[in-house]
Amino acid sequence: MNRFEAALRKLRRRGPAVPESAEIARLREEIGRLRAEIDELRADSHRIAELYDLVFERLRDDERKSAE
Repeated sequence: MNRFEAALRKLRRRGPAVPESAEIARLREEIGRLRAEIDELRADSHRIAELYDLVFERLRDDERKSAE
């Protein structure tokens, strides 16, 4: 464990020293929405890669059939 992780763990145990402001809460919500959007984009990217692979697999199969 590095010193940075230890310091973060120590701060988390202590809890918030100052009540969370509305701006911080809003930013936390925005981060949550952005993370969800990133996850959705990752899933879309994975689907695109699968379709891309299928297209090239199909093209290879068609090429083999036409060579016969």
